[in-house]
Amino acid sequence: MLLLLLLCGAVSGDWLVNPNYGPVTVTNFEYTHGPQGPVKAVQLSNSLISRRFVLQPTFGTIDYLRNASLRHGGLQSMFRAVEPEAEVTLDNIVYKVGALQQPNVSYAYCNRTALQLDVDPDAFTYSSHKIGAPVAHIPWKPGTRHSPKLSWPPKGANLQVTFKPPASAPPQHKDISITIYYEMYENMPLLSKWMVITNTNPTTAVQVNHATVELFAANGADGLYETHGSIAPDKGRVPPLFEARTDQAHSANCKWENDNTHSYPHKSSAFGFHNVEQGAVTPLLNCSYELGPGVRIGGHSKRGPSLATFRSLQLLHDNTDMDRMAIARYHVTARLAPWTTENPVFFHFADSITDANFKHAIDQMAAVGFEMLIYSFGTNFTLETTDERVIQEIAGQIKYAHSKGIEVGGYDLICLERGNGGYGRHVPEKWDNVQESGKKGPDACFASGWYDQLLFYVTNFIDKTGLSMLETDGPYGGEPCKSTTHEHHHDWDDSIYEQTQFQSRFYEEMRNRSVFINQPDNYFFQGGQKTGMGYNENQYSLPRWQDLTISRAGMYDDLYTHIPTQGWMFLPLIQYHAGGAAAEFSPVSEHYKAYEFALAQYLGAGVAACYRGHQLFDTPGTEALVKKWVSFYKAHRQTLISPIVHMRRADGQSWDGWIHVNSQLTEKGVAMIFNPTEETINTHIALPLYYTGLETTAMITQEGGAATKYTLQRDYSVVLPLRMAPKTVTYFVVTA
Repeated sequence: MLLLLLLCGAVSGDWLVNPNYGPVTVTNFEYTHGPQGPVKAVQLSNSLISRRFVLQPTFGTIDYLRNASLRHGGLQSMFRAVEPEAEVTLDNIVYKVGALQQPNVSYAYCNRTALQLDVDPDAFTYSSHKIGAPVAHIPWKPGTRHSPKLSWPPKGANLQVTFKPPASAPPQHKDISITIYYEMYENMPLLSKWMVITNTNPTTAVQVNHATVELFAANGADGLYETHGSIAPDKGRVPPLFEARTDQAHSANCKWENDNTHSYPHKSSAFGFHNVEQGAVTPLLNCSYELGPGVRIGGHSKRGPSLATFRSLQLLHDNTDMDRMAIARYHVTARLAPWTTENPVFFHFADSITDANFKHAIDQMAAVGFEMLIYSFGTNFTLETTDERVIQEIAGQIKYAHSKGIEVGGYDLICLERGNGGYGRHVPEKWDNVQESGKKGPDACFASGWYDQLLFYVTNFIDKTGLSMLETDGPYGGEPCKSTTHEHHHDWDDSIYEQTQFQSRFYEEMRNRSVFINQPDNYFFQGGQKTGMGYNENQYSLPRWQDLTISRAGMYDDLYTHIPTQGWMFLPLIQYHAGGAAAEFSPVSEHYKAYEFALAQYLGAGVAACYRGHQLFDTPGTEALVKKWVSFYKAHRQTLISPIVHMRRADGQSWDGWIHVNSQLTEKGVAMIFNPTEETINTHIALPLYYTGLETTAMITQEGGAATKYTLQRDYSVVLPLRMAPKTVTYFVVTA
């Protein structure tokens, strides 16, 4: 932590502690470096990062800056060399987008004094630009289901740059325009970039075979690169300060490549390959589709005149401390997919769905404070029906739940394993996925008529019953489809793009109805809200205490990449896959300590668990136990769904735990500490309080006891005495 502080500087100058850096600006200026003399330029900046573009001799990125404090190293350029702004392949012809290029000089580093700018005549070239603002592509109301009051859409600005085809383009490409969006947000060092490709020709369609959204030549300290030893990218090296990913679940990636070995089809023959000195560190960011998109646009195509690409999300870190990077990621997800911060406490109802069983479960939930019931898998619940008797029966049950203040959701397997030989109910054969060999696959194709049929089933059921949550097991998983007769894609080439689009459209339709969505995948930026966190399903067949320690360790790891409310864990009140009585938590009165540990570790992490079984408690004592921990969660809810600082990973040998931190709340932190051992622990622990925003003193209580005033040490920590009986949990609350 001390090293971190030396790099970060004072609390007051840190965006993760005091996020108050003003608006995003777009300003004109003169770029004065290089032999060409002053040229017109434009800068997009939010005071944390800046991207600069020249407008002469044509449009292109000329700098990308991390606006760090002095203790971070000051203002730093990540720019190493000129690259195209993007690439597209139209009807098998490769075009650069953005005609700016540099002569065949060293690409190992940027010598701005000697940097000559030139124009590629065969590239899509600058036409115009304008300024816009972020748009709410999915409806969401801040505060929904106890989420924080985040701005939606996020405050910020974008630069929209339109490019026109080169004079050398064939006639069928003369009506193509490409607009690149560069979008920044207030108080976050993130840039989002994407393209919209449009063909206005009403009769002739153009196929977009491939698209690259970003090519950026970074300095060695910023990208992931091969070292001078034998370590390859992604193996054994600290993560890059320039962290890039896409907003897509499948078939679009941001990868770091090595300029020494990268093939450059986008380099014109006049300039050939990059001239990179051997031994130089030269990372190149490439954000592209793996396959496709392959979509036809314009003319009489199914897609229409335009195609929007995935978004490249570029988070510029200032330090490689794992917790600092994790908290930065938290803000990206919470700001760009704020529905993931909704956090109902739910119960997976796994009993037969009779009115009596349902009412018993709802009454128990109301007694202890649970907020949502999910008709679980493995029951007689079915959503894909038009049987009015079934629909009215479910509607009656949901009406009773609503009278108790409880929402109701249901499980459905929607795509994976719904085809030929899949374990789900088989969709009509004409909508099966077709594999490359021509054989029918085990999944449904989500760009077939199955999408329309499923959407009808789901929306009809939701609208008639009041169901407000959907657990979509097996959403589209990324497989291409070779069918040429499906309703919503042409063939193999565009099948991944279109299936991804239709899965996204399905989730957006659910969000239009404010339906909460569990989805074991990564459609978060398209409306999905939770996925499985930190586990392999088979661990829930382990004996209870083994399960708890392994689950806590896995959850601890995943909280480096996920926000707490973005994932779910699992609690097998009844047997899940296997394991029998040793794995089950029921009867909970007989496994009181293990049940308390489970409630404490999941609610105390801010991570929803699927408590799956017939009932939540079986005695007045276990009823009080569940109510105790649910009440604890609700009392500290906004802190518990805030990011964590990792303290000690569970290994079953001593205490483990973490602390939630939020400098913007009155309650600055909640630390959860666990003793899974058979021995009493008597020691001291250091609570890391830097990200609470406290600088001198902290008031700390243990389990609601009297507050004690502590003076922060030089590394912003406080040292607390810790005494814990075997197999117990404790917590500390931090305020100013």
